[in-house]
Amino acid sequence: MKYKYLVHTLFFLFVTALSLHSQIGGKEVFTFLTNSPSARISALGGSSIGGVSDRLGDAYLNPASLSDTMHQALSFQHQFLFEGIQNGYAAYAHHLPAKKVTLHAAFNYLLYGDFSVRDEFGNLTGQANATDIAVVVGGSYEPYEKLRVGINLKWISSRLEVYQSSGLAIDLGAQYETKPGGLTIGLALRNAGTQLSPYFDTRETLPTDLQIGFSNRLKYLPFRFGIVLHHLNRWNLLYDNPTQEGGFLFGNVQPKQPGSFDNFMRHVILNGEFILGKGGIFRVRLGYNHQLKQELSVDGFRSLTGVSGGFGIRLKRFTFDYSLAKVHFGGSTHHLGLSTSLNYFTKNRIL
Repeated sequence: MKYKYLVHTLFFLFVTALSLHSQIGGKEVFTFLTNSPSARISALGGSSIGGVSDRLGDAYLNPASLSDTMHQALSFQHQFLFEGIQNGYAAYAHHLPAKKVTLHAAFNYLLYGDFSVRDEFGNLTGQANATDIAVVVGGSYEPYEKLRVGINLKWISSRLEVYQSSGLAIDLGAQYETKPGGLTIGLALRNAGTQLSPYFDTRETLPTDLQIGFSNRLKYLPFRFGIVLHHLNRWNLLYDNPTQEGGFLFGNVQPKQPGSFDNFMRHVILNGEFILGKGGIFRVRLGYNHQLKQELSVDGFRSLTGVSGGFGIRLKRFTFDYSLAKVHFGGSTHHLGLSTSLNYFTKNRIL
């Protein structure tokens, strides 16, 4: 009976995901919800739902990662993308020990910046901008000592010049930890929901994603490795690429089409974290996202697309995180994070 709650939770998430039809490759709405919420997550390849939860950004991916260690945690994250586009995330958590519940509230935004508006003849008619935001509230509950389950509710708003849209989404998650710092297993159904008001007359689907993640720390080495399997609700992640279509006319020889193994690897994110110093005061992180590698690499050019890395350092009561992710032959993204705990400031009457 001890694991009955876990079995029911996993079964519910799996059956729910089977009824969803996730579409990727430009056929979804509110895709900013899939952006990495923190510098730590960006360094680990974009997801880490099965990792030991020591950063508040994890709760955006899997609400079950919320725990009592995050009591009064406060986090600010900002990512610099391309052409002035910026992504940010801010969150706060609070633990209720009597109810074994940890709550959090978060704000996620994507700023596209200003751009020119022109008519059909190319004449400049003005300036416009675009913004996506999501307000998140959620929490986790610990029914058993090693198991937590959680839920996030997201209200979404998007404005692209004069076009506006809104929506609601939900995240469901579960996380099981065999022992503190040991093997951790996470399961999350992300961004299941609906578009309340479409940009035009037709409603579009949200970027729903069923993920499962595993992580474990090596016994004789200060290193924690992790594996994340994403988009399990849509197995075929391949797409038609004209540059890879072979032909017999004029003797053209093209690269082979991706096979089943490549499709499997597109579901996989590999990551690792070196935990150095007393209490893990300094951490070095690495990640590899194969889907990003395959979809954004340029034929004929070698690059580190899909590879990410970064570090985290704790200085007294503040933790600073940084990541660098190679997302295309043309450039990289930079992610900065600053985290602290209000518990220290309130306990010592600083605030």
